[in-house]
Amino acid sequence: MIEPGKIIAARGLAVTIVVIDLPHNTGASATGPFLAGVSAANPTISFHRLPQVELPPVKSNHPETLTLEVARVSNPHLRDFLATTSSAVLVADFFCNVARGVASELGIPIYFFFTSGAEVLALYLHLPVLHAQTTANFQDMGDELVHVPGIPSFPATDSMRPIMDRDDVAYTKFVSVCSDLCLSQGILVNTFRSLEPRAVETIAAGLCSPFGLPTPPV
Repeated sequence: MIEPGKIIAARGLAVTIVVIDLPHNTGASATGPFLAGVSAANPTISFHRLPQVELPPVKSNHPETLTLEVARVSNPHLRDFLATTSSAVLVADFFCNVARGVASELGIPIYFFFTSGAEVLALYLHLPVLHAQTTANFQDMGDELVHVPGIPSFPATDSMRPIMDRDDVAYTKFVSVCSDLCLSQGILVNTFRSLEPRAVETIAAGLCSPFGLPTPPV
């Protein structure tokens, strides 16, 4: 979030970046000097480190599940912090989708920063639709093509690892992320229109989102 923060700060706005440490991280001792250097070079950027949390057992082989779970368990600390600030907007990482509930409770507009490109976003937004179309696991579908509006079709076994097995916790969490993305005030995508025009235009037209859910500005 530091690079987007620099862009926002360059427009004269104060930016506070909330830091969530994974349970096995050494926390401030590892990243403190780096973050201090960022603030020194960019005086309108500050950092707030949430208290470290303990995780319940997570039954998944994917590190993405750990990241999503840390964000979920940290949500009460995020709420406590935001409740003491006068934040105008919350920009959350894709893996912090549960922050939407906190933002909604506190009346803070939330935008999501999606670090991958528009084609990957199209797949994530469409994942609940694919989930409803079949009971099969992507990992068991061989070369059967997966069709997503706005991007080239691809073999099911070329899907991203966290969504290969619908019985894995990672799959369930990724499907739920879509609703939070759709119900946000907007999605900041790490791309530009001329690089992925088909994907961007298809998403903007609402052709990737599940029926009944809005498509936020992209």
